[in-house]
Amino acid sequence: MRSIVAAIMAILGTVLVLSGAGAFWASALHRPESADEASRLDQTAGTLARLPRPERLILWGVVLLGLSAVAAGAISVSATATAGNR
Repeated sequence: MRSIVAAIMAILGTVLVLSGAGAFWASALHRPESADEASRLDQTAGTLARLPRPERLILWGVVLLGLSAVAAGAISVSATATAGNR
């Protein structure tokens, strides 16, 4: 079950990072609308440019990728505490 959760989180994290990169790309391609009929690529780029800020998508993707690495056991976190006895 742990590996299934890690795989799902890794897939979602990858999708978020790629969609953030796609939104960056679309905002770079987006040009102001003209009176002429816009091509399909321009319409798609305009739609993607209106998505929420790409930085947030990439950040959440990285967070999910990190959590999936912890869930899969690739990264372990441990905390220990000791009390001094005299």
